[in-house]
Amino acid sequence: MVRLYAKELTVRYDDRTIFEHLSVRIPDRQITAIIGPNGCGKSTLLKTLTRIISPQSGAVILDGQAISQQPTKELAKKMAILPQMPEATSGLTVGELVSYGRFPYQKGFGRLTKRDYEAIDWALEVTKTTDLKHRPVSMLIGG
Repeated sequence: MVRLYAKELTVRYDDRTIFEHLSVRIPDRQITAIIGPNGCGKSTLLKTLTRIISPQSGAVILDGQAISQQPTKELAKKMAILPQMPEATSGLTVGELVSYGRFPYQKGFGRLTKRDYEAIDWALEVTKTTDLKHRPVSMLIGG
């Protein structure tokens, strides 16, 4: 099943075309690798698929609807991106970083609920990172 796909995407920075008429289908519940040399547009594609960058033409479709038409908070419940950062906030643990993914579900003052903590533990478990929960993000190696 494919929930996320891009049709005929064209992305440019100033006068430089990063990719043109690119179509891609991302299978649901599978790991998908995007590989290529530095500067070929991998990060740009991820940013376009997650609405950080708007394409000049084409569309990204999630669950049958263009992501450009989906409310931000609802889209955030379906997808997120965590780019590699040169520096992490001092003292931020892996568990705290994962908890940021619960933001679109929070109400009021944003206190985490029992359900939020269960979702955080589930995410750590399925990514086999439970043992990193209390480790500072700054101690992890990027890549």
